[in-house]
Amino acid sequence: MKVLALLGFVAVVLFVSSMVATQVSAQQYPTQGGNRQFQGTRVPVNGTYTNSAFGVTVTIPDGWSGFEMKRTTGSTSVMVAPGGFHMQQGGPRSPIMMMVSMYPRNATTPAPQFTPRNMGQNETCTNDSNATKTINGLSLTDIIIDCTGQMTMKSEYDVAKTDSSYVILGYRSNPTSSFDSQVAAFESMLGTLQITNASGTPAVPEFPTSFIGLAVAIMVGTVVILGRSKIMPNRT
Repeated sequence: MKVLALLGFVAVVLFVSSMVATQVSAQQYPTQGGNRQFQGTRVPVNGTYTNSAFGVTVTIPDGWSGFEMKRTTGSTSVMVAPGGFHMQQGGPRSPIMMMVSMYPRNATTPAPQFTPRNMGQNETCTNDSNATKTINGLSLTDIIIDCTGQMTMKSEYDVAKTDSSYVILGYRSNPTSSFDSQVAAFESMLGTLQITNASGTPAVPEFPTSFIGLAVAIMVGTVVILGRSKIMPNRT
């Protein structure tokens, strides 16, 4: 698939709910997003991050920090940025960020629709590169996506799978001109990745497109929310 038009908006409503939820402390909390309710936990992270449930260990670069967000659906995401990751509306933006997202392979993720008024006619996301690489014995699929239009963003994702889950490491820069400035930090973090029971085969093409869309939505959603754009999912 060469051109992924507005791929970042696929399933972004899931992350919109979590954006609102980050204004509270690390405890279980409900947040209404449209007709959907989000519940989960949020805790700060830096240094070496370990998730025993998914068998993931990775070292966050010095000077980077953020938080881990666990959803009651079973997925977990870690988002970090230089100097700390910020998500509240009105706060300082995080023009560069990295994430680690972990999803059960049997998870069912809704793909909400959005009204056309929320989408710029000239906004497109192009899949610049697909490659397979091996790091620490892990077989990863590397994907680079470049988005242009009203929202400009360049991102890179490395996808792995285990018998029961998918693991995505992502790096996003907005604007695209800043991508090269911290890509070495992303490669450094990627080089520390350890996954228990990881599969020896690449995650793509078996990896569901909807989950790639969700991963992009997490990255793009940060830009959208911090930019105070109005995102209104269709209510079904």
